[in-house]
Amino acid sequence: MKKSIILLAVILMTLSASAQMYIWKNGEIIDEYSILDVDSVTFRRPEVVEPELTYELRTLTFEDADAKFAEYELAYCGATITKWSDLIASPEYGADMLYAMMTQSEDDRYAWYDEGNTFLASELPYNYYDYVFWGGGHAISNYASSDYTTYGTYENQLTVYGNDQTYGETLTGGYNGSANFCMHFGYKDSSPYNGTENLPYIYFKDGTSRIIDHMYVNNSTYAISCYMDGNGLTAKIGPEDWVKAVAIGYDADGNETGRAEIYLCNGPDNIVTEWTKWDLTSLGKVVKVDFNILGSSDNGYGFSQPAYFAYDNVAVRFDKE
Repeated sequence: MKKSIILLAVILMTLSASAQMYIWKNGEIIDEYSILDVDSVTFRRPEVVEPELTYELRTLTFEDADAKFAEYELAYCGATITKWSDLIASPEYGADMLYAMMTQSEDDRYAWYDEGNTFLASELPYNYYDYVFWGGGHAISNYASSDYTTYGTYENQLTVYGNDQTYGETLTGGYNGSANFCMHFGYKDSSPYNGTENLPYIYFKDGTSRIIDHMYVNNSTYAISCYMDGNGLTAKIGPEDWVKAVAIGYDADGNETGRAEIYLCNGPDNIVTEWTKWDLTSLGKVVKVDFNILGSSDNGYGFSQPAYFAYDNVAVRFDKE
């Protein structure tokens, strides 16, 4: 009799231990419950009520169909901007839209504004005594290729790496097969040879601080070509080498609110080659975000890898009324 009681207790303990059930969503456990709590009549598990979000997400896609901004002129290069693709320079390197010297000014320079949607904006920063893309910036693009050998030089600086893309034809190099995206260029390190004063940035042009939830990032073909094979300015990536993008948030008073980082390359076997989500919530509420590129490669004159990364689908939190 005593053995039977002990055996029954062991069975009950085993059932209790194995009765824990988990509820999964998007690869994460969001709740758990015991099957011993399941309704004995309906055999239904407890209903999980998710908390209602206090915000909605608005996304900057850079797609022409989503453009809400008013028409404007880039007088220095004679361009009329009515849609996002009007901001794509051709050729990628040397076009007046990005490289017109001594003609751009604070009031007339390469600039974009997601008016009526996220209210994010960007302009070429002032570096090296001018507003020119060689001093850094965020340029709209639709160039894409998976052939980093052919399209892997500075002349292809606006080309994102895209699997199964046909360069300049399919126009599906953006996130989720979209056409357009934005290309970051620029960095600042401790080298005395680096004269960058102002990092490339995005900001809320309406002056309201908000949380940027995330964006998607990918490497350029130029960067991947140098990571894999090197060139005359940099060695290829070794096992201990790395490159990462850094976002630095600021409030309306210019105080830093937080930082977020993502590796673009962490050794030759860990290189970003597809659109990858970058969580930016650690920045907190921001009015402006600076972006930098840092890495281990140094050719004696400072960071030597191409300081580029592409980004797309920037999601911003807007409080519900």
